[in-house]
Amino acid sequence: MIESHGHFERFRKLRLWQQSLAVTVGAVIGADALTLCFYSIFFADRLILDLVLTAIITIIVALPISWLFLGQSAKVSRLAEELREASQTDDLTRLANRREFMTSVTAMLGGSQAATGAGILLFIDADHFKRINDTYGHGVGDEVLIALGEVIRDSVRQDDVAARIGGEEFAVFLHDADPAVAQTVAERIRTHAHHISRTMDLEEVGVTVSIGIARHRKGQGLEDVLRAADRSLYVAKKNGRDRIVHDIVLSSAA
Repeated sequence: MIESHGHFERFRKLRLWQQSLAVTVGAVIGADALTLCFYSIFFADRLILDLVLTAIITIIVALPISWLFLGQSAKVSRLAEELREASQTDDLTRLANRREFMTSVTAMLGGSQAATGAGILLFIDADHFKRINDTYGHGVGDEVLIALGEVIRDSVRQDDVAARIGGEEFAVFLHDADPAVAQTVAERIRTHAHHISRTMDLEEVGVTVSIGIARHRKGQGLEDVLRAADRSLYVAKKNGRDRIVHDIVLSSAA
């Protein structure tokens, strides 16, 4: 069953003309096999002619039909893939949306057996974003969010999950990362956010981010980690913004 599924997946990856040709060849082989079976018994004297005629008729009938139906099937598959991607992606930044972030990270936490936890969460918020919208307009605000999305995407690793979870808030889950890696990624995001101000000529207001970091502990759910990262983010905002705060700082202060 698994092997047949693998063959089908390989078939689906072929180009449309290759799929149509494969179906037509299969139909010709099947039709000629039946012709050979019956005509060798009853009409052996015209077997060769009938095999040729059967092959020609099958090609004429099967090729356009397979092209038509396989083409429609390919369109349906593409549409389904586009709908799936749209349901998982933020339409502005092209990062994951909140629902996809929650689903993917929850699965990571549930599947982790590491004693040190599944990874580290970064909660990122664009500082004074309302001021950017009020000064330059919402169109420029959207461009800033897109640029921040690119900064975040370029800063994380392939196995990490990066998302826009609402408004000017972003979240990144660094899978199997330690605090040193988290600090490096967070600092890269914070520093590169400054570049947006220069490239978009927004020095009057400035583009900066505050980042709260929380490490997942074994047994914690995603909501627990989000709350811890949110507390870190609150401290970063309270202490002047454009900075990074780890939950380990909060723990030691308590």
